[in-house]
This record gives sequence, C-alpha cells and structure tokens, in this order.
Amino acid sequence: LIGSFIYGFIPSEWIAAHAGADNPLAIPLSAVVGIPLYIRAETVIPLASVLMTKGMGLGALMALIIGSAGASLTEVILLKSMFRMPMIVAFLTVILGMAILMGYLTQLLF
Repeated sequence: LIGSFIYGFIPSEWIAAHAGADNPLAIPLSAVVGIPLYIRAETVIPLASVLMTKGMGLGALMALIIGSAGASLTEVILLKSMFRMPMIVAFLTVILGMAILMGYLTQLLF
C-alpha cells in the first residue's frame, strides 16, 4: 500500500532531488526520518523497490531501513517506561550513528 502510494503520487524528480545519491544530506536525513517509523520486514522489500525505482540512493535507502528497524516511536515509548532519559538518548544516538555509518559505507561500496 505504501509502495503503491509512493509509486503513484510522489514524483521521481522529488525523491531523486531529496534522497538521490548526489545529495550529501540524503543519508542523515533518511536515518532521521527512519527512526520514528516502524517498517516491518514484509514492507521493506516492496518499499525499497519503489524507492530505488524512483531514484533514491542505495546509501539513503540503507540508512532508512536501519533507522526504522533499529528504533521506532512505539519502541521508544516502551523503553521510556523502563529506562531513564540518558539511556534512551544513548540508544537513539547509537541507532542513528549506525544508520548513517552504514548508509555512507553502502554508498561508497555500491
């Protein structure tokens, strides 16, 4: 459903301009956008296929996937009931850092 919405309604030029391989801020932006999202394993493949077809860079796509798989808004709410705020900030910082690092590494290698 999300993939068909992106495929049908979001222009390729917009995705390529904001999340293309030539945009240096695409990877950190994708990691930040991915963290509050909850993208299930079943939706990653069609979503990734549509985003790649529309012009999203592989590094930005990897950062989005890692950010959304590593942390989500519901997960942070659950963790907030068990841990203090410094631990949650550390958790989110590690997820964000890993998403950005792997995004740039993917962009470099592929």
